[in-house]
Amino acid sequence: MKITASEICKIIKGELIGDPEIIISSFSNIESSKKGDVTFLSDIKYKKHLQSNKASLIIVPKIEISTANTIIKTDNPAQKFAEIINKFSPKKQYYDKIASSAIIHSKSKIGSKVIIGDNVIIMENVSIEDHCTIHPNTIIYPNCHIGKDTEIGPNVTIYDSSEIGDHCTIHAGAIIGADGFGFIPNKKNRFSKMPQIGQVIIKNFVEIGANTTIDRGSLDNTIIQDGVKLDNLIQVGHNVTIGSNTVIAAQTGIAGSTKIGNNCMIGGQVAIADHLQIGKNVKIAGKSGVIKNIPDGKTIQGPLAFDIKDFQKAYVCFKKLPKIINQLKK
Repeated sequence: MKITASEICKIIKGELIGDPEIIISSFSNIESSKKGDVTFLSDIKYKKHLQSNKASLIIVPKIEISTANTIIKTDNPAQKFAEIINKFSPKKQYYDKIASSAIIHSKSKIGSKVIIGDNVIIMENVSIEDHCTIHPNTIIYPNCHIGKDTEIGPNVTIYDSSEIGDHCTIHAGAIIGADGFGFIPNKKNRFSKMPQIGQVIIKNFVEIGANTTIDRGSLDNTIIQDGVKLDNLIQVGHNVTIGSNTVIAAQTGIAGSTKIGNNCMIGGQVAIADHLQIGKNVKIAGKSGVIKNIPDGKTIQGPLAFDIKDFQKAYVCFKKLPKIINQLKK
């Protein structure tokens, strides 16, 4: 890649200050930039890195900036930086056709310009729309639907009747539509399996990280709404609904039938109990344990790590601490 600062400025529609003809040949983060790099500053707390930065071009917010570097001022520098990467450093295309080793059922429908890698198995009545990529060793069970411009990584398993929308990305090793954890205790101190007959429905512009698992519904469906982003190693239980544009970090577990609202941010290693209602615009700090409903707009934090009866007693005392401290001060 070789492009001038002025060409980048035209693409992202910003205000260029400095040398318009300086050549950009690579991308970097703001902490390790060198000559020829383009980088960005989106958080003012990293402003100190501007003083000694060697990048040829820095994309910055529309604020007062003191630096000798060539800069482009724009709204949302991180987003603009991503646009440049997507334009000048596109994803590698490993295949250009349907591999001869792929097994595709005659009753399945494959759209135009679909790429299917080695050893993929596509069973009966699967519908894959235009411009999809299915990487090697993925299995798609009967009656699934894959929307247009969706990419499914290697070694993914998509169980029967799952629906995946347009412009989705599912990374390696993810499992969509396995049975939920539903068992009924019986008189013999054993557990009988409750059949899981619902679906997984994934809407548009969803990204699902590597080795994340999304269980099919027991009776109702498990639903992932538009724009949801799930990190690696997340467990989504049966009948869960995750609202639009919610982001969830790695190793979080969501138990069955919990409903999460739109625009939530959930940290890593969060444990969310079953049958809860989590409102919209909620933020949950990493390693928190959620055991009750959360209203809209709340930010919560707190671990659960010892005997539940002791915890409940301690929690009652914990809530009284501010009052006790005020009494002691008097």
